[in-house]
Amino acid sequence: MNRDGSGPTIAKWEQLNLAPELLRSLTKFGVGPPNKIQQRALPFLLRGADIIAQAPPTQERIAAYVIPAIHVALVHSTGRPPVSGPIVVMVSTTVDQATQAQRMIRDLGGPIGVRSALGVGAATNDTSAEVRLLTQSMPHILCGTPQKLHALFTAPGGLSGAHVRFLVLDEVDQLIARNLHDFIFNIVKLLPPPRQRPISGGTGSSPAVPGSGPPSSQLSASLDALGAYSQGGRRFSSSPIPPEMPTSNGAIERQTALFSNTVPQDVLNLATAIQLREPVRVLVRRDGSGATPDSGGAARGLRQFYLYLAFTANSSGRSNSNAAEQGLGIIGSGRSAGGGVESAQAREWKLDALCDLLDDVEAAHAIVHVGGLAALDAVVYKLASRGLEAVPLHGDMNPGAKMAAMQRFRNGVGVAGSVLRAPATRVLVVYDVQVKPPEVAHVPLVVNYDLPKAVEEYAHRVTAAVSNGNARPGVVVNFVTATGGDVEMLRSIECFYKIKCPEVPISLRDIV
Repeated sequence: MNRDGSGPTIAKWEQLNLAPELLRSLTKFGVGPPNKIQQRALPFLLRGADIIAQAPPTQERIAAYVIPAIHVALVHSTGRPPVSGPIVVMVSTTVDQATQAQRMIRDLGGPIGVRSALGVGAATNDTSAEVRLLTQSMPHILCGTPQKLHALFTAPGGLSGAHVRFLVLDEVDQLIARNLHDFIFNIVKLLPPPRQRPISGGTGSSPAVPGSGPPSSQLSASLDALGAYSQGGRRFSSSPIPPEMPTSNGAIERQTALFSNTVPQDVLNLATAIQLREPVRVLVRRDGSGATPDSGGAARGLRQFYLYLAFTANSSGRSNSNAAEQGLGIIGSGRSAGGGVESAQAREWKLDALCDLLDDVEAAHAIVHVGGLAALDAVVYKLASRGLEAVPLHGDMNPGAKMAAMQRFRNGVGVAGSVLRAPATRVLVVYDVQVKPPEVAHVPLVVNYDLPKAVEEYAHRVTAAVSNGNARPGVVVNFVTATGGDVEMLRSIECFYKIKCPEVPISLRDIV
């Protein structure tokens, strides 16, 4: 048992029902004993259960889904005729994460006959040629980013998803934050349906999960996964390590695993939308060694506040989506079913609040973080209309454009190369780019116009405002609206970093 008495500890790979070839490969490759995320996730994945796993982004987390993926590929390919599509699909938000996963599959699975391929980069006109190349030696496991995999599956004559038995989505919170979930929905439509039958164990109960809560009742509707976790219910018992779920004699069914740094409401909404069946919730907390916004104390290097904007949701009371009618939360809203969305009037008030805030400070530079390209365009236009110099910076820019934007922000150099007369405040409006020293010197004011979707992102955003010991402590202002889950996210940030954000004072002029 674990020290907390929560369930059996898996100390060796041999305790798991892995294919013999895979066990030999793990030994040959020198993989160490299972760590926490592997101990907690693999027993369920090897039974065929759907899971939602929350764990820090590490190589061990990647291995927690790569190892069962190789096992699935071996079980369903050995001694069977070739298929016209992959058996396992892994979707990672970033190229780096997808590349790491495919490299691990190549190292562990390649020597035992498991083929893998990597699909990353932007969709091109040569997608059909890429598909033909893949079909010449169809990979058992296909890894890639959402845009590229979407192109490979949906192109004319694209890959078949009919044989996919295991779908993995990694970095799900970041995937949603970058508005990539529509690619996932379109891919899932081409895959087999989710598991219909209940997971059966030897004792008729589920195995123990360290950190799990009391048992949940048996659920059958597609929305039960969301309901169970909104109520904190999780399955728990003291069964031994279960055997693999037997293969159905009928049609292929899809098993799905979600891995994420955090599990806000948006992640649960997505899990419901793609029909995870009674997903097991796995939680592995980080060890506390991660960076914090101000590890030396809030008073020394950073002063953090919130500005509450008390306007309400869509004043017409009508939903612009059928999702609410179907009982699904809107992906990207941070809210469950029944949550509202900001009206056009509310968005305009929020822009006015940002301008008023910047008018109230005397700072040469400020950084404003937004949650999407639409918000970035709106903020830049609004600030320019109020006479402020706003410099856009986003992840879709090429390296040269990013460098030019940073140069303009630092030095006030216009497009023609002439030095502009510095306005009251020069504002860098940022989406999906990390801005930190030495790229920028100390920035006295950082505004989270839209709160991050993942608590880990908060530290990256506020780094530029942290005092270097000589400058005045930087100020962070977090905009919190009544809609979109902002209150819950701010509370999560405060708990995660052990900080307390008071309400912003009436005037910031004296502290910025």
